[in-house]
Amino acid sequence: MIDLSAKKVLTLDLNNKTAEAKSFVDLNKYLGGVGLGLKLMEIYTDKNPLVISIGPLNGFFPFASKTSVVLNDGGVIEDLYIGGSLSLRMRFAGLDAIVIFGKADQKAILDIYNTQVTFLGEETDVHTLGLPGKRSVICFEDKKVLLDDYFTTPEKYLEKLFAEKNIGGLVLTGTEVFTPTNFVEYEKLYSILLARKEELEVLSGPYPSCSNCPMGCGKSKVGEIGGNVLINSLVACQFADRIYTDIGIIFSCLNTLGYNYTHEDIENLPKLIEETIKKIS
Repeated sequence: MIDLSAKKVLTLDLNNKTAEAKSFVDLNKYLGGVGLGLKLMEIYTDKNPLVISIGPLNGFFPFASKTSVVLNDGGVIEDLYIGGSLSLRMRFAGLDAIVIFGKADQKAILDIYNTQVTFLGEETDVHTLGLPGKRSVICFEDKKVLLDDYFTTPEKYLEKLFAEKNIGGLVLTGTEVFTPTNFVEYEKLYSILLARKEELEVLSGPYPSCSNCPMGCGKSKVGEIGGNVLINSLVACQFADRIYTDIGIIFSCLNTLGYNYTHEDIENLPKLIEETIKKIS
């Protein structure tokens, strides 16, 4: 059963091929996404981590569909956002973040089933792992990192770090369940948000869609880099900013799911992120 009372972080140590899941109540104030990712970067900075994180609405509401990636590129902290199904699978693995550090002695394939991790060799075909319909597959082939055989991130930052850490691929299967406290209100709100798709800054297309998005716009193929702090902490699509910069909508979504965030938490978020960036720098 998914627990929303604390941030659940899965750490993977490539040096020792070990993994550990931890819950951090004190990280709730960082909301999620880039806020949580930067704080975890600060906590594990001496390990040169790759931090993958989601926000509190990912997996639950339309257009809150991206996954945040925070990494250190030669002393510069970069925040990237990738589309596809990864945010949904992380949510239903019960995870808010995955932190990967160290370097594998041989190219490693990481098979994650909720919070259980198996470290496999490069001879493993990532597409044979996990549960079909409940998994996300990241492969690193021909110098390109691809999620769901389609989605990627801007620039080559992620590819560079995968190569440095000797990661050949990652498969995440999520099978946990969650029922909103007020399911009737949740369904109503979900339908209202879905009906606002005309407000997105993209047109519908025939391309693969991100999780909980019917648009198939094609613009999510290469992901995003930087941008609005609130959007990137919720890890909503940047093309849905008209929806997810609406504080009333945000709190309706949070309250329906049972989060206890306040307006003060949202107002303090930019300052927290700024302070964290200064500490890392």
